Amino acid sequence: MSPNSSMPSSSRLPSYDGRRHTSNYGNHRGSTASINSSQWTEHHYTLSDARDPPWATLMVRSRAPLPTHLPSTFEGEDITGEILLDLTREDSSIKGVVVSIIGQITTSAIDMHPFLTLRQELWSADMGDPGQRRGAPFNGKLLGRYRWPFTFKIPPYVEFAGSSGSNETFRVPPSFSERMTRVHIQYQLIAVIRRGKFRIDNQLSTVFSFTPFIHPAPFTEARQEAYRHGHPIPGPDQDPEGWESLTSVDVGGTVFSTRAVDAKCRLSLAKPLSYTRGTVIPCSLCIECSDAQALDLLSMPQAIDIRLLRHISKVTTEVVSKSTGKSKYAVDFEQTAQEIRSAVWWLSYDDSYRRVLCGEIHLPKDLKPNCRIGKFDLHVRSIPSDCSLSYTVEMFPMKAIAFSSHETTAAALLVQPVEIVTAYSAGPRPRTYSPSLPPGYNDASSSTRPSSEYSFRV
Repeated sequence: MSPNSSMPSSSRLPSYDGRRHTSNYGNHRGSTASINSSQWTEHHYTLSDARDPPWATLMVRSRAPLPTHLPSTFEGEDITGEILLDLTREDSSIKGVVVSIIGQITTSAIDMHPFLTLRQELWSADMGDPGQRRGAPFNGKLLGRYRWPFTFKIPPYVEFAGSSGSNETFRVPPSFSERMTRVHIQYQLIAVIRRGKFRIDNQLSTVFSFTPFIHPAPFTEARQEAYRHGHPIPGPDQDPEGWESLTSVDVGGTVFSTRAVDAKCRLSLAKPLSYTRGTVIPCSLCIECSDAQALDLLSMPQAIDIRLLRHISKVTTEVVSKSTGKSKYAVDFEQTAQEIRSAVWWLSYDDSYRRVLCGEIHLPKDLKPNCRIGKFDLHVRSIPSDCSLSYTVEMFPMKAIAFSSHETTAAALLVQPVEIVTAYSAGPRPRTYSPSLPPGYNDASSSTRPSSEYSFRV
């Protein structure tokens, strides 16, 4: 994974919206086209008195498809907008206009941890008459229309207190807010119209979505050539540098409750182990068994249990006494895990005592990328839905018809860390090869199925 702090190339970002696109293999129509000024969406937030027209407006431009959606931006893009005042009556109490961006982690309504603060003072009375470029400090009344444009750019990295308590450098995380979690990462754009003493300031604000620009390392040349020409990608035997082949697993059990069988399984994941959301995680599984009937049962796609799960690590908030400097209490939040996808499988190669299956885990287009900041850790892994391990693809005991495994628990047989990123690597776009998806799979990849059944070359 190689971060890029400059303006991202929009052709390397998966498409923003959730609509389905058709893949032309080499020419991915799901990619976001270059956005010009006429394609930006303007969002307006206003203040008004009673039935009067709005007298204050916060306007911000974003990638969002509709003005009614929350503003959305990617790392490296300018966040632009303006503050407008339209005062039909003289107002002597306005003393300044400030706009800020705040990024914070929240674990409850009162437990907030800001990690990013950007602030611009657009105007103050000390700067003089806002209608003039220069001047002495302004003590008069504002009347009429005033406009202050602003531009922000969120940096790629911030310093924030890590697990050791001292400041560490972290990559700026994505927005994250879901009902099933108690940890949220939120970005706000806030405009404040400051007033004089004994007067209440006015505020306009909006939450907005931020996505970091993270791309994987390039694929091997052999895999790039396959994507480029629409061929099946080479498997672990043909392209060993392009696969992470995990340790072989012994699978033992009985078939039809009559005879004991033993098989060897070897799972491989395509490298690099970073995968762009909206694409797939290519998998390869080799099963060897001297019992032909047992091999048939174990190589059925529905017998293989590999899942993608997002896991949020435990967060501890420590409350320290100001008087003694000692910890008063700590609040622990349980780890949470959410199943995202199961791998789909199809047979690629078979002989008397060996089967090779190809598989794919289809990644939703809105899947959040991995991130870590402070004591918050968002990561992705494959585990059974009743376990809570972290940040890995895991293989679990097989569930074949007429096969009874010797495994007495649902513990993982294999563990491999993976990473979810937000942009494509250089070179051709990944393709999907699975011939069909099971009913209810809710495919979220940005492509349709090819007309013929493809397999990885073995």
